[in-house]
Amino acid sequence: MSGRVGPAKLRDVAEAAGVSISTVSRVFSSPELLSDATVTHVRSVARRLRFTPNVVARALITGVAANIGLIVPDITNPYMTRLLKAAQGRSRSSSVGVLVADTDDDAAIERQVAEELARQSRGLILCAPRMSAENLKSIADMVPLVLVNRVVDGIASIHTDSGHALHEIVDELVRLGHRRLAYLPGPSGSWANGERERAIVERATSHGAEVVVLDATSATHEDGIRAAEAVVAGGASGVLAFDDVLASGLIEGLRREGLSVPGDISVVGHDDVLAELVQPALTTVRAQSARVGRLAVDLLLDDADDAGAHSVAVQAEAVYRSSVGEAPQSSNGSIGLSHASSLLTPDTESST
Repeated sequence: MSGRVGPAKLRDVAEAAGVSISTVSRVFSSPELLSDATVTHVRSVARRLRFTPNVVARALITGVAANIGLIVPDITNPYMTRLLKAAQGRSRSSSVGVLVADTDDDAAIERQVAEELARQSRGLILCAPRMSAENLKSIADMVPLVLVNRVVDGIASIHTDSGHALHEIVDELVRLGHRRLAYLPGPSGSWANGERERAIVERATSHGAEVVVLDATSATHEDGIRAAEAVVAGGASGVLAFDDVLASGLIEGLRREGLSVPGDISVVGHDDVLAELVQPALTTVRAQSARVGRLAVDLLLDDADDAGAHSVAVQAEAVYRSSVGEAPQSSNGSIGLSHASSLLTPDTESST
């Protein structure tokens, strides 16, 4: 029996696996240089001995930072939580750590945090960034950068393309007799918010339906509850919300107004991160948050040496549950008057 005390070292793994210390080191730093059988064998022995590679020491030797930075506007949002968990899992498999920061949806804090992490990371992933395109480009000049759910020319990005799924859901609402819809927005500085609004308004207009665009929100559950009064006043029989959190709050707010979903008003969410926890079960858009997180890490690590500017779109899917039904007969698919809305323009030099 081994008399080893304390954490296993490279030498311990090498002796147990019957290979050299340099081979063990390559398994965790450059596995592509070794055979699959050797890598599998050494990793199995390392797990049995509970060996943990010292990524910090390796970074000092190679000159490559051991971590990447991942910056989110609101870590409590379920979409961001799932994305973060998936990103950490993918980076861990590459022996890369993740430094996480929350910006409270503030562009100034976001820029400050990005500049700080850029000095101690091998690359950054910025999720739904609020900074201007000019400021994002200055960060990209400092460190390899990948944007999530934001597209800026010259910077690598990955985003959920919800256009087709939203069109499909609007088509279904119109088929069910809804002639006046509402869009319940998220943050005004969100690029994705502008893209979703545009897709909904354009599709509804093509059917001759009207859209009430409500005031921007911070996309919290409480915002959804408060929006119920405006939804009723706007006269829509179907509402598409920026995300599932807003939609769940709206359903609660409508209940407090004495209205039922979908009997009186149909409600649609976006993201599919808590849709089955809502009653009635929420019709929504599956935004593939976990896949987006994994792909963002892959894109960053692949591009870290060549500063590529690849842009990847992940197709969303419409998911139908119980929160959408036929328009109420008495309303003829609409209630009250709609108001005009100016659509956000594509992101070039602004933070939308």
